[in-house]
Amino acid sequence: MFCFRCGASMPDDSKVCPQCATPVENAPAAPPAPAAPPASAWLNTPPAQPQYPQGQPYPPQGQVYGQPPVTEGKATASLVFGILSILCFGILAGIPAIILGHISRKNIERSMGRLGGGGMAMAGLIMGYCSVLLSLLILPAIVIPNLMRARITANESAAQSTLRTINTSQETYSTTFPEKGYAPDLASLGRFQGSPCNSDHACLIDDVLGDVRCTAGNWCTKYGYQFSLSREGDCPSQEGSGTQCTYVVVATPVSISMGDRSFCSTSDGIIRYRRGVRLTQPISAERCSLWLHL
Repeated sequence: MFCFRCGASMPDDSKVCPQCATPVENAPAAPPAPAAPPASAWLNTPPAQPQYPQGQPYPPQGQVYGQPPVTEGKATASLVFGILSILCFGILAGIPAIILGHISRKNIERSMGRLGGGGMAMAGLIMGYCSVLLSLLILPAIVIPNLMRARITANESAAQSTLRTINTSQETYSTTFPEKGYAPDLASLGRFQGSPCNSDHACLIDDVLGDVRCTAGNWCTKYGYQFSLSREGDCPSQEGSGTQCTYVVVATPVSISMGDRSFCSTSDGIIRYRRGVRLTQPISAERCSLWLHL
């Protein structure tokens, strides 16, 4: 054994230390061994926390240390749709980019760090919103003028077709009623409810243009154009002499948004036009002859 004071080695049966002469009986008593904890204490002991290397940050909650977060799939899809919306597809790809971007960001927030890709989702959202905004600003500027041009073209085509119909009706009228010559107005070419077809209402054109109010000097509206028919020259009620007179039928747009050309025609059957003119009163056959041919 060893002396408790100087640490010198001595026989186990020595009473006094041969080095420092200290009695062995004066050695302090050894402290009692700690009692073993009960078995229930082991069950309530929390597990040991993992030790991370010094100088490295702790991983986010829900993420396992040493494993990078998994990229959320919808974030990648949002980025792809965002790029496509900027390059070529505009609002068609911008809307999916916005929807997928919002869904992806929610999933990333709820994953407690297990999912990544927030930057890609944000980039897809920004590009998606930009493409939608640009589409809403640019598309109307392209579509509206084209729609207006298409409507004007359709109105002008309908007006020309109506003039041809009136010319044909006038020839039929002068052949059917030679003593009258040409019809004096559109009402004479139309029909009157309850009366038979005669020289006063020949039933040759539709009820819109052939309304009883469509007399000479008055306008009747159809397809965005106003129409007027008037007869010129002496048309006596003698057989065979009525064909010596003439007529002029005019079509002018209701507004500049309905058409940019006015049309006219006479007994020669030629349709003429003048661009940028909107008539307020019917013109004469002589003036119509000065306009350009179609």
